[in-house]
Amino acid sequence: MLWIQYTLRICVLRLLLSALFLVVYAKTLAQQDRVLLNLKQENTSLIRQNQFFIQEVEDRRRAPGATLGKIIVFGRETPLFLPKSAEKELFSYWSKTVQKREQAYVPLYITIKDLALTEKRMGPNKVNGEAKLNVSFRWYRNMQAIELTSFQTTVTYGRTERDYDHAKLVTQMLDQSIIHFQKWMLGNVGKNAALARNLILIFKDIQGRNDGDTVFYHPKRPLIWDDFRGKGKVGSRYAAAVFTSFAYEGRSFPKGADMVLEIGLKVFMVKSMSWGNANARNANTIRHEQLHFDVTRVVVERFKERLKKADLTIDDFDSEIQYQFLESFREMNTEQENYDGETGHGINAGAQEKWDRKLTAEINRIYSVQ
Repeated sequence: MLWIQYTLRICVLRLLLSALFLVVYAKTLAQQDRVLLNLKQENTSLIRQNQFFIQEVEDRRRAPGATLGKIIVFGRETPLFLPKSAEKELFSYWSKTVQKREQAYVPLYITIKDLALTEKRMGPNKVNGEAKLNVSFRWYRNMQAIELTSFQTTVTYGRTERDYDHAKLVTQMLDQSIIHFQKWMLGNVGKNAALARNLILIFKDIQGRNDGDTVFYHPKRPLIWDDFRGKGKVGSRYAAAVFTSFAYEGRSFPKGADMVLEIGLKVFMVKSMSWGNANARNANTIRHEQLHFDVTRVVVERFKERLKKADLTIDDFDSEIQYQFLESFREMNTEQENYDGETGHGINAGAQEKWDRKLTAEINRIYSVQ
């Protein structure tokens, strides 16, 4: 009888243990419906010399959120997730890597195009996997997105069905991406216009040789009658005519954190298009023509002032410069007509003297400042 009771107790105990095992196993399976991957930043001094900081991380994957793909757990595919969204997790991770944040640094926006792990069970205790990361880097200048560079990598691996450090694999790829950007930036600062923060406008007067068909404006080099080599118009009622104009040429280049825009200006007269009648080649006539040249030079100075006040941006300065050039060219023509109209082409001595004083003062002011 005792033996039967003992045997029954053992059977009941075994049943209880089996039930407990089933409960634990079921709980384990339930827990393995998904696997959480925690990103741990082990090297906070990975980026020591940075000129940027992480401003924002944007997830543009086909399936944004916390999902990372599927891995093999207990012989079956199991979803892999981050604790929070990829945007929050990667922002936190990279921000710990790039801790230094200064106002003069580039605010970096990172776009996640691909971040995924996939695994396949190839046989008993044999798993093949693939991890992908594809990110792009940009920043905003004057509310315009400036694309900088990108990073893409794919890692294939094989493993047993034992525990595998997926977190280490992912963090290594994340570290590689930010190191890639740091190297790119160090190699492009001061060389690449995409990183320029400010536009610096400078002007340069272009002087050439005066022994050809062109005379370049200079206050110490007034016009002489030998500069007037064109043929006058038959029947013209004017004593002389001078062809003056101006042009510009520009070049831009990065310098430190700035973009330098250099505008070269040419103010000139063309000898073959300028003429003077032989019986009118006197001091008064050539002085009148010289003031035409001065008018052009004064308008060029106003053109420079227009550009200083214009809304020139690093991303689009050429169209604005061309617009201001055309406006100044119209102003030059109008001013030349006003000059001839008020002075009667030099016949009205009082008006001629008034224009002479005004333009002489303007030219003196321009070159005293220079």
